[in-house]
Amino acid sequence: MDRLKTAFWLATLFFVIGTIFLILQLCFTDMFEITLLGYYYVYFSVIVNIIAVVLLLIVLIFKSDKIKTVKAIGVLLINIPIAYLYFLIVIKLID
Repeated sequence: MDRLKTAFWLATLFFVIGTIFLILQLCFTDMFEITLLGYYYVYFSVIVNIIAVVLLLIVLIFKSDKIKTVKAIGVLLINIPIAYLYFLIVIKLID
C-alpha cells in the first residue's frame, strides 16, 4: 500500500477512536474507567504513531519520492494538536 494512503488511514483511525473516547467521556463524566481507558489509548497511539513516523523518516532517507513521504509524515503529525485539544477538554472536565 502507498505510504501516503497508509498514513492517512492510520491518522483517520486514531482520530476516530480518540473522538469516540472523547464523546464517551463527555457523556459519562462520572465513569473513571473511561478516563483510564482513554489514557491507555493515548499511550498506545503515541507509541504506534512514533513507530510510523520513524519508519517514514527511514523511508525519507532511502527512497527517492521525498515529497510523498513528507506529506505522509505531515498527515500523521496532524493528530498531535487534535489529541492535545481533546486532552485539555478531558482535564477541564475532570477538574
